[in-house]
Amino acid sequence: MREETRPLVSCICLTHNRVDILRRSVQCFQDQTYSNKELIVGFDEENREAAKFLATLRDPSIKPLVFQPDITISLGEKRNSAIRLASGFYFCVWDDDDWHNLNRLEVQVESLVGSTFRSSILSNIVLFDSMTNVAYVSAMRWGWEQSLLCEISLMNVAGLQYQHINRGEDSALVYSLKHNKLLLATAAPELYIYVYHGKNVFHRGHWEVNLLPWATPLSAEISEIVQRILNGEHSNKTASTMLKQLLTL
Repeated sequence: MREETRPLVSCICLTHNRVDILRRSVQCFQDQTYSNKELIVGFDEENREAAKFLATLRDPSIKPLVFQPDITISLGEKRNSAIRLASGFYFCVWDDDDWHNLNRLEVQVESLVGSTFRSSILSNIVLFDSMTNVAYVSAMRWGWEQSLLCEISLMNVAGLQYQHINRGEDSALVYSLKHNKLLLATAAPELYIYVYHGKNVFHRGHWEVNLLPWATPLSAEISEIVQRILNGEHSNKTASTMLKQLLTL
């Protein structure tokens, strides 16, 4: 895809008092090979560390969205608010606690070119359990909600928005896209590492009952490499190449 024809992608990142992992997520955004992008970072006004960190970046492509403390707003509503602020043709979920391959936007946007689909999602990803330091390749499924890239115009259609709840707010949206044949699933697990760190929206039981039994554990050697990637011991360029090679052996 030529540079001048690349549609703007608005990445949506919501964060809560965890600037250490926000740094990693922002670096993944800045290192993307896809250049026509912006990052909207939503956080509560009391999260001063996030505000300070974003101010130090001096990056015009990164835009803060501050939620006022006197207004009760669900996670789903926060996602919708961030999308309304977005300027892009697409929005892309950019969770702060996960790792994103530097080719993620490139691959997901390219997958839609010339197709009838208007949204993209990954059908399998890497899972990393930081409680046990074991990495897995997930089972194939119709889509991992946190990897969604979608035309913003679709969010104006009745029913196609995030539900106003704090957990599972994304499932109905993604299923509606699938049901209406608007969603293209791509098998590229190297593009995403979903991290369990103990403070996720879904608790430990969700991982142990719904995810890990259908995932394939990776070797101790690969698990250690994934841990080093998450710890920032490899550049995102090196990590992206390394992870793809490891998962295709």
